Amino acid sequence: MVDATHRGFDNASPVQAPSPLEGLDADCMAMLDLLVQNLADGVDHPEVWTLLGDLRRDPALPLLLETLQAARPMINHWRTGQSLDIVAGVLTALIEDKAAGLALLKAIEVRHAACPQLAGACFFVSRIDDAHRTADLSARFCEAPFVKFETLIDGTVAPCCSIWTQHRLGHLDRQSFEEIWNSPDAQAMRESILDGSFRYCHKQRCTLIMEDSLPLRDEVQDITLRQIIDEHRTELSTAPQWLFLAHDPTCNLACPSCRAGLEIASPAQQARFDIIMDKVLRPLLDSGDNLKVSISGQGDPWSSQHYRDILRHIADNDLSIKLQINTNALLMGEKRWADYAGLERHDPDVIVSIDAATPWVYEHVRKPGKWPKLIENLRFIADRHAAGVFPLYALNATIQLDNYHDIPALVALSEALGADELQLYMIQNTGAHLGHSFARANIADAAHPLHLSFLETLRNPCLDRPVVHMYDVANWRAKALEQHLPSDDLGDDWDREQALEAIRASVRSDDYVRAAALCAAVRQRFPADADLLLAEGAILDELGFTRQGDWRRAMATAAQDAARGRKIDRIAC
Repeated sequence: MVDATHRGFDNASPVQAPSPLEGLDADCMAMLDLLVQNLADGVDHPEVWTLLGDLRRDPALPLLLETLQAARPMINHWRTGQSLDIVAGVLTALIEDKAAGLALLKAIEVRHAACPQLAGACFFVSRIDDAHRTADLSARFCEAPFVKFETLIDGTVAPCCSIWTQHRLGHLDRQSFEEIWNSPDAQAMRESILDGSFRYCHKQRCTLIMEDSLPLRDEVQDITLRQIIDEHRTELSTAPQWLFLAHDPTCNLACPSCRAGLEIASPAQQARFDIIMDKVLRPLLDSGDNLKVSISGQGDPWSSQHYRDILRHIADNDLSIKLQINTNALLMGEKRWADYAGLERHDPDVIVSIDAATPWVYEHVRKPGKWPKLIENLRFIADRHAAGVFPLYALNATIQLDNYHDIPALVALSEALGADELQLYMIQNTGAHLGHSFARANIADAAHPLHLSFLETLRNPCLDRPVVHMYDVANWRAKALEQHLPSDDLGDDWDREQALEAIRASVRSDDYVRAAALCAAVRQRFPADADLLLAEGAILDELGFTRQGDWRRAMATAAQDAARGRKIDRIAC
């Protein structure tokens, strides 16, 4: 029998004679011990899931699951227990039922949403018996850890999107740029790409992985990347090609999906940023060759003195930089832009986060933003884009409870402004500021009362338009198109009265979830039907979503005003 007081089962209750583990199969215990040892670091190990998959038809595999379930109550160490729970989910999917296995894994996700090991197991299980999609990434390549340098609020540096991986390369306050760029952690990240494991990547969040859009490594043509792949290089002599700045959270907005309140850098923080600028950032900016600089991934660049200093340095110097400005646009008006005219040499792309396309929603989700100022500045940016000053003009929105119904209006607003892209992302549980509110905001959760309404909304044909880029929202739209939804029961040729009667029938049976979903579906055909909007508002009230009900009533008022020929302030373009 495996000694449960050390190695994989460290910190479990000491085994004494007679031990509760005595009756368990010794070979299975040894196998579990080996699995736990391999999973002890908390990162993903696709080789473990592949091994279990290869044993799928082995008659001993059910005994392994039974042994794990018997041993699990006696394991107290959290990391060991979590690894065993993940293994149990994978084994359940392989032996019993894929959906049941995923359900076990999703239950762990509530507590450990950022865990790459858990995400890797979910990724593997989701692709079991899928003839079109494989969980094997060994033939794929990701350039991010070889080209990107992303600074974060805590001073650490990430190799790609900080939500897509928890792995960090180094620290801005303790290391020079050179020390960070080729640190042991940076090289470990690159090794995970070159060995095909992608073990540090969150495979349930990375859009490139989820959408199978990573390039095949054998088809990579870039000369530098080709050499890196062929020579298996993890230590690089080349500088980053993409500097993504997100270390200063200073912002003029306190969006509930992003932060708990307004954040402004203190004098001490500003002094720290000055040191980082001198030690890390300026050498990279000044020596970069065709360096892409994105500013900012956190906060707003125009509200941050530190970021304005960086923009001033770029504007006033002849640097080899391609600029990308990520902003909420409230401080990016004509006068401000005139003060930084030198930035136009760097062909700046402008991406504006707005999260809503109606004033009543915008002024809630983008506090304390004001809709008229947003529209004024969006028009200014649109004019500069039309004049060729901004090569790319994009709007984006983080989709959640408060704004999912605004998706069609977001598409219309983007087109009215001549934007190249509307980028849609699902809300992520990215910090303590969300706390208990995340479950209420996360309409992607199948248990959410308005999940079906969300899926009905995603069936809107406007999402097929060229301006729309759905990123991880695309996964939910695929489900919306495949899944049987309440509107399917209406048939193909339903009219308004048939739809309203179906809504009334759902209300009479107290099925307000279905009634809300039907309202969302019918609203796609009749977006300005005030009676329907008022009915949806009342249904949302019954479900406990009074604020969202108020917004439907605001939509109804706007529709009534439009019908009477009055000016409305909905999409004010």
